[in-house]
This record gives sequence, structure tokens and C-alpha cells, in this order.
Amino acid sequence: MKDQTASEQTLGNSTGNKVRMTYTDFLDNSPMTSFLYLLLFGVILASILDGMDFQMTAFALPGIIREFKINSAQAGVIPAVSNIGLLVGATLFSVLSDRVGRKTIFQWVLFTFAFGSFLSAIAPSFNALIIARVVAGLGIGAEVAVGTAILAEFAPRRYRHIFVASVPLVWSIGWIIAALLSIWCIPAWGWRSIYWIGVVPALLIAGIRFFLPESVRWLLTRGRTEEAGKIMQDIARRSGMTNIELVPPPVIVSQVKLSFRQQLSILKSVQVQMYVLALVYFCFYIENWGINAWLPTIFVRQGYTLARSFTFMLVIFTVVPFSHLFGTWFQDKIQRKWAIFWMVSAGTVLLVLFGMSLQYRWPVYVIVGIQLLQTLAVQGVMVILYTLTAELFSTPVRSLGIGSVQSMGRFGAVLGPFMLGLLLQFGTQMSHIIYFFAVPLLASSVLALFAIRFDPRQKALEQINAEVEGEILAAGGH
Repeated sequence: MKDQTASEQTLGNSTGNKVRMTYTDFLDNSPMTSFLYLLLFGVILASILDGMDFQMTAFALPGIIREFKINSAQAGVIPAVSNIGLLVGATLFSVLSDRVGRKTIFQWVLFTFAFGSFLSAIAPSFNALIIARVVAGLGIGAEVAVGTAILAEFAPRRYRHIFVASVPLVWSIGWIIAALLSIWCIPAWGWRSIYWIGVVPALLIAGIRFFLPESVRWLLTRGRTEEAGKIMQDIARRSGMTNIELVPPPVIVSQVKLSFRQQLSILKSVQVQMYVLALVYFCFYIENWGINAWLPTIFVRQGYTLARSFTFMLVIFTVVPFSHLFGTWFQDKIQRKWAIFWMVSAGTVLLVLFGMSLQYRWPVYVIVGIQLLQTLAVQGVMVILYTLTAELFSTPVRSLGIGSVQSMGRFGAVLGPFMLGLLLQFGTQMSHIIYFFAVPLLASSVLALFAIRFDPRQKALEQINAEVEGEILAAGGH
């Protein structure tokens, strides 16, 4: 690359005198290696299965309504409680991730959402299904927070926005797979069949145990320098970089064995930006999860068959990975808050058009086409929000910070599906509901533009943390 730094050039050269580098400098400047590809593959696979499990409820919902004979308000509770599970899981497991370690908690996360999917498949009643979706949500929410932290802490800085963006990107691939499986499985074997597939993530636990190392940055914050050194030596050896003398960074090592109160104190130093990101998530999630959770049902209520509704969803979901790829590229070309603003603004206009297409009963190809464009415009915002959140927090509180922001934002994901179901129960027209949901979507773009104050592009994680905290102190913060 033309902008390759001196450190990167040194790393690429395996001859000559040894160069002294800290562990974090090595991680920040490392080229792509077999280890990084394997790490990325493992987290990506878990996120695909995670996204599949979460989106399965949207496809199962029409069958669930019929079998349990529930009304629209009750149906809205099902995706809402999944998000409650995500909210609690993102907080609970994130705290444990910062206390116990990324690797151990990541294994428990995989087990939790696989077990929740198993309980969903055998649920004998509506109430049992509610409990099962909460359990699955615990693992799904935690996988996002912990997986993001793992990738952020291992990724070279010039690839960090790509590594972190891969989590929501492959989530959307999980949606597409869920749509394909639903078209095949649900008409033949019923809605329960789709949840049986969600048990597969349990098989990943063995692979994680043997191939995923603990986060080096996390080990340093816990004072486990020797263990971190062994992992770094193994990474360097696998990379073929024998000319590097690796040493621990003293600044990180000094932050050992922080209590939960001390972790909260660190979070307080960036609390304004943390709350801003949480509010952006909240407003964005109200629309995003509210509409998506009901989209197959929306088409069914418009008079289309279940099979056609699933096909429409599949067509719409195929553009989500492209939106995420665009967001990944776009967020490194302009300031990330501007990327959020322009993408969400376009999505808001298209959402209003989607409501109009339902109200005036435009041809189905127009209805699907508008929602496809709306999805293409707005879904890439997820990768930008994930990247900003992973970059804001320092290593001792990264999982806790990510989990806290996503948990606060998840209230929007809980509120959205429930509100839509409740409004339908009150007899509100679907088009009017969609107009209503455009308001928080637009609010998220304006909030991001005026309140996000840091630009982390192409910077080391430690540099970003120092700059954000320095800006707060200069402005008179505490």
C-alpha cells in the first residue's frame, strides 16, 4: 500500500537486525496473516449463525400466530422479547468478558443462543416460546459485543474498520440464509423446523476452544504478561516475522485487575459520547427492527401468500450485504458521522415512499423495489455504528462499553416491534405506521451529525482513546 508506515515496512521484512516493538504496535501494523484470516473466519461464522437465529422469528411469526392463536399485539411481543434478551445479554456477558476473558465468554455465548434456539423449537406454548426467545437473545446480543471486541483488539489499524464491520455484514448473510431455509423448510415442516437449524452453533464451541487465543490486549490489562507474550510469539512465528523483538507495552500493563467500580470510572470519562452513540442506536433500531421483524407479515396483510412474502423478503435481504460493504468503504472515505447522516437521510425518504406504495397499492414490483432500495441505503449504517463503538472504549472496558451502548440502544429494538404490533391491534393503517417509524430514523441521522465529536479513522485504538479523553478534559469534562 502507498501509505504504508515505517513500522509496517519493517514488519514486512524478515531479514536484518531485530527491531524492538511492543505487542500492540505489532498488532496495529501487522499484515494479513493466516492467523488473522482464521480468527476472522471463526467470528464471522458465529455471527452468520447468530444472524440466522435472530431473523428466523420474522419468518416463523405467521405460523406462530396461527398455531398459538395470538393477536397482533401478542405477536409483537415475540421479536420484542428477543431484543430484551439481546439487551440483557450484551450487558451481562460484556461485563463477564472484561472480567473473565474474551475466549471463555465467547464459548458460553455460542452455547446460550444455540440452547435458546433448541427451546424455541420445542416450545409447547406461547409463554414457553417467549422464554426461549429471551434465552436465545441473551446469546445473540452477547455474541455481537464480545465478537466485536475480539476483532477490534486483534485487527491491524488499517483493517480495523473492515474487521469490525464484518460482524453486521455477515449477520445480514445470516438473514439471507434464514430466508432461503424458511422458503424451503417452513412450508414443508412448519415454523419449528427453522429453529432446529439454530442449534448448529453449539458445534463451534470445540473449534473456538482449540483455535482462538485469548485477546492479547485483554491479557495485558489483567497483568498476564507472560501469557500474552507466548501468544504474540506464536502469532509472529506464524507470520514468518523472525526479525522482531516483542516487548509488552508498559502503559497497558499498568492497568491491571481493575474493579467494576474502576471500570465504570473509565466509562465515565467518555460518557457523553457513549450516550450519544446509544441514542443513535436507539432511534435507528426502532425503525430497523420494528419494520424488519414484521416485514413478512406486512406482505401477508397486503394479501400475498406466505410463500410469496418469504420470496419478497429474500429479494430484499440480498442487498443487505452490499449495503454493509458500501458502509464499510464509505466510513473510511469521509467522517463517520457524515456517512451515517447521508445514508440514513436517503433511507428515510425511501421509507416514506414505501409507506405510500402500501397506502396507494402500487404494483408489487414497485413496493418490493422501494423497500429494497431503502434497505440498501440504510443497513450499512450498522457497520459504522459498530466500528465507532468498538473504537471509543479503551481495552479494560471495551466489551463493557460496547455492551452498554448496544444495551441502551436495544430498547429501541424492543420498542419497535412491540409498537408496530400494538398500533396494528388498534386498527392503524400499515402505511401510517411506516410514516411514524420514519421519524426516529431521521432523528438518528441528525443526532449523529451534531453530537459525535471524534474521528477515529486510521488511528491506533490507544491513540483514539487518548484523543477522546483529552478533548473531554480540554472542554472542562471530568
